[in-house]
Amino acid sequence: MKAIRTGMMTIAALAVLGTSVVSATSEPVKELSVNINGQAIAQDAIFDKGQQTVLVPLRPVAEALGFKVSWNDKEKAAEVQRGAITSYAKEGEDRYPFAKMYKTLGAEPRVLNGSTYVPVAFVDEILQADVNVTDDTVTVVEDEIAPMRTGTITNINKSDKGYSVTLNIYESGIILHLTEDTKITDEAGKVLKPEDLKLGMAVDATTEKFMAMSLPPQTSVLSITVKGGLETQDVLGTAGKVASISADKDGNYKMLVEGRGITSTSQEKINLNITEKTVIINARNNKVLSPAELKEDMQVVAFYGPMMTKSLPPIGTAEKIVVE
Repeated sequence: MKAIRTGMMTIAALAVLGTSVVSATSEPVKELSVNINGQAIAQDAIFDKGQQTVLVPLRPVAEALGFKVSWNDKEKAAEVQRGAITSYAKEGEDRYPFAKMYKTLGAEPRVLNGSTYVPVAFVDEILQADVNVTDDTVTVVEDEIAPMRTGTITNINKSDKGYSVTLNIYESGIILHLTEDTKITDEAGKVLKPEDLKLGMAVDATTEKFMAMSLPPQTSVLSITVKGGLETQDVLGTAGKVASISADKDGNYKMLVEGRGITSTSQEKINLNITEKTVIINARNNKVLSPAELKEDMQVVAFYGPMMTKSLPPIGTAEKIVVE
């Protein structure tokens, strides 16, 4: 847990200061103003003497940080959601969902005058913003530097919840969830739609700071810039390992890939001719590789067109190969 910065006044000192709000236990508490990214909000934070911590009003703070806030009447909990970050605060429970697990923050939410208040640590640990507490103010600042990812789209998934794309593969891969706010453009600035994204495209993606530590990790994507695609529109792909790689006397390479087909018509096993037009990319550093650098047992995603021989396995031509 990151340390929440405090100013000149200690938590113990806050406990003996003046009162104007009545808590759920009828115990008077100190009010502190709240500032989010340079803007004051109308609802104050309070010092909870019983828990020895500052509580902030969840809805105005979370909404100022771009979260959607809703009330789950069945669970009697206030829920927050932004991109891949989802959690809730339930009165009386020091137990907060985060990244497919639960965190304890050392304090419980309170419901006061119809509003849910959460420990200031919730803003830091769950909402992922920097917090500074002084004698009379809680200041919340969201880091403006968003992570940038560069890579190749190796999988596209469309469901009732929307679109998600996978960049790169295996250890270097990441799943990006598109939201209604995700901006998609080409390098010239032309606005694109999620359905314009295709397998094999090279993209730059600006993501949320938070990342769910699944395998591969997942996060929501703020913007995608398409840098280039493949010539074939109905591209096929096979993800797996290089079963064999060889070159003939003229230096022409042929590679056998065994694994799983990315699309419904892709092959589990495919022999691919590698030509001078085939792009070979190292997924870890986006370095261009030569056919001679391909080795057996490498993990790859190979993209190719629908034109193949009827042999078993079929033979096609590789357009792009992404190497782990």
